[in-house]
Amino acid sequence: MAVAQVIGLWLCLACLAVIAWRDFLTYRITNRDVLILLCLVALLLLLRGAQAGVAQILPDLIAGTLLFALGFVMWMAGAMGAGDVKLYFPLGLLVGWALLPVFVMFLLLASVLMLLAVWLARRFPRDHGRLRARLTEIAQVGKVPYGVPMALAGGLTLLPQALAL
Repeated sequence: MAVAQVIGLWLCLACLAVIAWRDFLTYRITNRDVLILLCLVALLLLLRGAQAGVAQILPDLIAGTLLFALGFVMWMAGAMGAGDVKLYFPLGLLVGWALLPVFVMFLLLASVLMLLAVWLARRFPRDHGRLRARLTEIAQVGKVPYGVPMALAGGLTLLPQALAL
């Protein structure tokens, strides 16, 4: 992997971390943040396409579209917010078709861990730290910031590539 690709990948991971933190604090994934991530992913795809050929990008487009479509169905059912759905497209492009099964496994694990943390937060008093207080609020409201497990799963999936330099 070229140095420019590794740097771009680290920028994408940093962007995912910012998105996850903001979603955790506010239940919001802004269009601006998704657009920044999409631009970074497009740059990575262009760098990879220049080396391997444009035909290799098509499966990644399919992965992004598939995740977006599944997220859209979940949004229509009221199970997910629109920001989460929009995040799925660049995340699917970034992870790509080849790593999609790994991403799904990490997403399942991260979702279970997030739900477990929220469930355990009910047992912690609110005055024992900002993180516990926020988890307690999330438990009381009953909404889960899905951007957190999505970004965590994407980061864990791509970390081996980011460390490849």
